[in-house]
Amino acid sequence: MTVYRFRATPLTPIHVGDGNSLAPEDYLIESDHLIQFNRAATLRDMPPETRRQLEERLDRNDFQAAQEILRKSVQRRHHRCRIQIGAESRADLLKAVGNPLDPVVRQRAVQGFVRNPLTGQPYLPGSALKGAIRTAVVNAFTQKHLASIKPVVSPLLENSSQRRNAWKVLETEALNFEFRRLQEDPFRLLKVADAELPANRTRVDKVWPVKRDGKEDTQGIQMHFERLLSRGDGIEDGRFAVELELDELAAGDTRVKVGRRLDFETIRLACINFYAGRILAERRRFFAEAQPPEPIFGAQGLIKINPDKVLVAKSIQERGLLLRVGRFSHFESLSVDHLRQGWNVQARRSITEGSSRTLCRCRSDTEGASMALPFGWLLLELEGQT
Repeated sequence: MTVYRFRATPLTPIHVGDGNSLAPEDYLIESDHLIQFNRAATLRDMPPETRRQLEERLDRNDFQAAQEILRKSVQRRHHRCRIQIGAESRADLLKAVGNPLDPVVRQRAVQGFVRNPLTGQPYLPGSALKGAIRTAVVNAFTQKHLASIKPVVSPLLENSSQRRNAWKVLETEALNFEFRRLQEDPFRLLKVADAELPANRTRVDKVWPVKRDGKEDTQGIQMHFERLLSRGDGIEDGRFAVELELDELAAGDTRVKVGRRLDFETIRLACINFYAGRILAERRRFFAEAQPPEPIFGAQGLIKINPDKVLVAKSIQERGLLLRVGRFSHFESLSVDHLRQGWNVQARRSITEGSSRTLCRCRSDTEGASMALPFGWLLLELEGQT
């Protein structure tokens, strides 16, 4: 088992959630921070007279006054986490706190980052990184064997009742893997550890969808997500460690019927080629008229976006990985080239490219400077192996 250690740099905002959202009664806002508190503990420690006042407000359906009593009773020991909050989110969420009965305002929930249940600190799950690697590797082998794979997988994509089986069949064919001989995942040879994040490197910000014509969707529900600060925010010291373990010797085990070689270089180059292609395709489709975000994707000259190609520096070609992870990666980064098919729920039809991107406004250290960027782009630079 070889352990590869990387230095990870978020190029754009990244959000990985735990599926839970914070309603207005779950947090309070102090200056430029959102504080999530333990509601049950706050109620438990509330003095009897204060509790009586709270119950009276609730009996009268005076929920705004009841929330004010609850928030004023929050002590530091009741805090679960303290998160930076952007100016736009702060303005919108203060309205939600002050209007508990407004059904529209109450929809402005906050989607938090996944956190360690013991420490309360956010982390980047290894499963998110492994899933992104998996897609890139399957894509690489699919392109090499597309002539034989496409006739097998395409009919499944065209049949709604069989579509759910398409990925398993695709992976079987791409990896030349015999599922009947082994119940375990062929990617069990690869392990990616959860990555601890630097302190104070997340922030709650407003996000919004943008259509291909560049118009913002202002009619939808306002969305607020806790996300990783990135190079787009001028963060230079936000790097963190990622560890990847690969058991290349197990590939020769007779019980593991993987017909393709899953070595480190194959995996690494698959990630660079696939995700560099997705950067270029997304730029052409959604950001063709925008100024190339060289300071962000450029990552000190490591990645350069030209109209017809993405150029990756030699140091990354030789030692790095490029990934797209987390929420708002969009289905194009979760599916393979030439067999890509998603489903438009509203139009009730299959699609091969999305019609919108979700953006977040990033602010650099320069006062007043900002840039709206897509989610999910992460650069890994190899530092060593054992």
